[in-house]
Amino acid sequence: MSVESTELVLFLDNDEMLWKLKSAIFRALAKKKDRKVYDKRLAPKAFLRLTTEAAKKYIRDFGSPGDKWNQTFSPVDRRHAAVHLVEQFEAWYAADYQSTKKA
Repeated sequence: MSVESTELVLFLDNDEMLWKLKSAIFRALAKKKDRKVYDKRLAPKAFLRLTTEAAKKYIRDFGSPGDKWNQTFSPVDRRHAAVHLVEQFEAWYAADYQSTKKA
């Protein structure tokens, strides 16, 4: 992972609004896993909008005038951040998720 994608994930995890959105995506993907329709190849797509919003908010909060969010965090960096979030999701699902379905 690049420095930019790592920074984006750390920022996302430390911003309350973005963290809540991330949690909602985690829950939605967990429901897909419960229904056996989860596709790991498509999972990063669920996080791409979130990483874009995080990049925009990061530049609003910490950028200088003239900084462009899409140049600071390239599409490749945002995609790497999304893949990392999928890895976080899968670790969370395996370790901490409690299904609401009855066994």
